[in-house]
Amino acid sequence: MPGLALRPGVRPALDSHWQTETGGHVISLRWSPGGTAIAAATADGPILILDEDSGRPRVMLPGHRGGSVQVDWRPGADSQGGVLASAGCDGLVRIWHPHLGAEMMTLEAGAEWVERIAWSPTGEFLATAAGRKLRLWDFRDPAALGKLLHAFPDHQSTIADIAWKPGPQNVLASCGYNGLAFWSPAKPDATRKFDWKGSMLTLAWSPDAKYIATGNQDSTIQFWYVDSGKELQMWGYRTKIRELAWDCRSRFLASGGSATGVVWDCSGKGPAGTKPHLLEYHSALLSQLTYQSEGTILASGCQEGLVAMWRPGKDKQPLATAHLGSAITQLSWTPSNKRLAAGTAAGLVTVFRTPKV
Repeated sequence: MPGLALRPGVRPALDSHWQTETGGHVISLRWSPGGTAIAAATADGPILILDEDSGRPRVMLPGHRGGSVQVDWRPGADSQGGVLASAGCDGLVRIWHPHLGAEMMTLEAGAEWVERIAWSPTGEFLATAAGRKLRLWDFRDPAALGKLLHAFPDHQSTIADIAWKPGPQNVLASCGYNGLAFWSPAKPDATRKFDWKGSMLTLAWSPDAKYIATGNQDSTIQFWYVDSGKELQMWGYRTKIRELAWDCRSRFLASGGSATGVVWDCSGKGPAGTKPHLLEYHSALLSQLTYQSEGTILASGCQEGLVAMWRPGKDKQPLATAHLGSAITQLSWTPSNKRLAAGTAAGLVTVFRTPKV
C-alpha cells in the first residue's frame, strides 16, 4: 500500500486519519451531508460507502455497467443514511438508499454516457447532463419522486459542466461550446445566456453568487459579473483549465492549468489589473483544487500524487503535504472542514486531519 511521505524542503506532513483501498480508480468522492460517511465511486463501476471514523466499507453498491462517473448526495440530514445519486456510462442515473444498499429508482438521462449530475441546494431537484441532453427531475412530492420535470432543448455540443446557483433560488447554469446558459424549474427554455466563442470545460459560482467563472479549452478563464454580464478574461496558463475553486468569502478564485496554483483576488473592484498569488510546490500538473466550505484553507492535488494544504494570501509555502504514490483524482472536505479525503488513480482513499492554524 502506498505510504505517506514528506517532500524535502517543505512544511510538515499531513496527519493521516485512515486509508482504504477501493480496488479501482477513484473517479468521484463525496461526503454525506452530515459527514458520517463518504461515497467513493470507481471508474470500473462499484461504489463504496465508507465509514467516516474507520474507513471500513459499510456497503458496496454495484454502480453502473461500463463504469461509474459521478456520485452526489441529496442535501439534508443523513441520520437515516441519506439519498445518493450516481451517474454512469450506461446512460442511467441511479438513486440509492446507501444504508440499505438498495436502489430506489433509475432515471434515463437521454444519451449513452452521463457526464454530470447535481442536486439543487434545496434537494428539491436533480439535474442530469448526458451528451447534449439536459434534464431536470422533480423530488418535491414524496408520492412522485424522480418525475421528469423538463427535458430542456438540446445544447449545441456535449455539456461540459453544470452547477446550481448558491442559495435557495434554484437557478442552474450549464456550459459547453459557445457559452453559458441558465435554467429554471419554472420554465422549459433557457432564461439567460452568456455567449462566448470557444469550448468551456468547467464552471464555478462564487458562494455569494455575484460571479461565475469558467475554465476553458484554450487555457483561459472567463469571468463574469452575474448581474451586469460584464466579463473579464485571465490568460497565460500552460494548459486547458479544469480546476477552479472559490473560497467561502467569494474573495479568492483558485485555478489550475499548470503545476503552479494561481489564486486571483476578486475583492474590491475585482481581479482586473491585479497580480495573482502563485502557489509553487507541485512539480506535475494540478488535478484537483478545493477550498473549505467555511474557512481559509485550500487543498491541492497533482498528477504526481502530491497533496498540499495552503492559506493563500497568508503563506507562500504549504501548511502541510503528503505523497500518495499515484495521481490525485479527487479531493473532498468533510462538512465540518476538519478532515480532507483524497482519492487516487490507484484506488486509494486517504482521509487527513486539517492542520491547526
